[in-house]
Amino acid sequence: MSECAKVLRDELPYNLHIFVNSVEFIAKVIDTLKLAPEAVKVVCSTSGESRQENQRKLGNAYPIGQPSDPAKKINFYTSTCFEGCDIYDENGVTFIVSDGNKSHTLLDISTLFTQICGRLRDSKYKGEIIHVYSTTKYSRDVTLDEFVAATKKTLQEAVQYADEINSLSDTAREKTLSKIKYINEQYVRIEDNRLVVDKNFANMDIVNFKICRHIYRTYVNLTNELQRNGYMITRHTFSEIMEKIENKANARVTFKELFDEYHRLKTTRPFFSLDNHEELCTRIALKYPLVKQAYDELGTAKVQALKYHVGNIRRELTKQVRLPSEYKIVKMIDTVFPKQMFISKSKAKSELQRIYDDLGIQKTAKAADLAK
Repeated sequence: MSECAKVLRDELPYNLHIFVNSVEFIAKVIDTLKLAPEAVKVVCSTSGESRQENQRKLGNAYPIGQPSDPAKKINFYTSTCFEGCDIYDENGVTFIVSDGNKSHTLLDISTLFTQICGRLRDSKYKGEIIHVYSTTKYSRDVTLDEFVAATKKTLQEAVQYADEINSLSDTAREKTLSKIKYINEQYVRIEDNRLVVDKNFANMDIVNFKICRHIYRTYVNLTNELQRNGYMITRHTFSEIMEKIENKANARVTFKELFDEYHRLKTTRPFFSLDNHEELCTRIALKYPLVKQAYDELGTAKVQALKYHVGNIRRELTKQVRLPSEYKIVKMIDTVFPKQMFISKSKAKSELQRIYDDLGIQKTAKAADLAK
């Protein structure tokens, strides 16, 4: 939406051509930015009852246009224009929006995505596509290979079932099918007193799963799919750290990596992304609360001065707590002294003395102090 605002203020040298298969999304952008009708072109379906419904969502001030209408500052197109339409605007930049929460906005990279990339015919920017997207929130328990294998097994069982029923005599098959109110078999339907297996339905299931639950499930998957289809990724905004910790149960990340990423997300704005940086920060904070606590209470400069050392950071946080010195001493001992391990008297005294010094306690540490 920030790009729309910049274009309207003439801060950008190009016009926006936004391809998104959701009239609701278009209406939301128009309403949020209070876009003037003369600055917007909307092209969406007008077949059947869809014209009236889509016009209702947009409002009467924003009439549904045609692909051939003159380009405006901001131009929206739904799937009715994804294939076969020629759009002319030498100052037009193509934006493709894929919202992970709306499956109908997710596009297969090898087909519709590629089709959209060719719609702007004469643009000086036609070599650049801006893809605005967010990942899907589906369960990550089933992989694409597992789903394909399961679908193929179901399809094979459907073929065997259909073959067995179809092998009956015409009379027996007619009596058998007449007693079945509903065929409870995937990809099977009754046609002319025979069972027909529709393999296209199985293929569609695989394609839909691949798009919704594989390609758009993670940023890495989407990037790989784009590169596999010949696209060069020049800019991205996703969090590689979040990708790592959320997709690998035993992912190893350092406190420094987490803190620096948290700092980056806090101090930068998303670039062409449907993901919210604050949401990503919240997810880091829930999994690694020390990161948020250190950022909020110590600040980036202090954490860097402490060289991201977790023990020193915990000690520094304890020092700032408004509690009796005795409590702080106990807390700092708990973070410094190893558990269930022998520690020499001299080592214990030196560590305790360091704690006293950190807390500004004018006292000489003695081994007997530990008993307190």
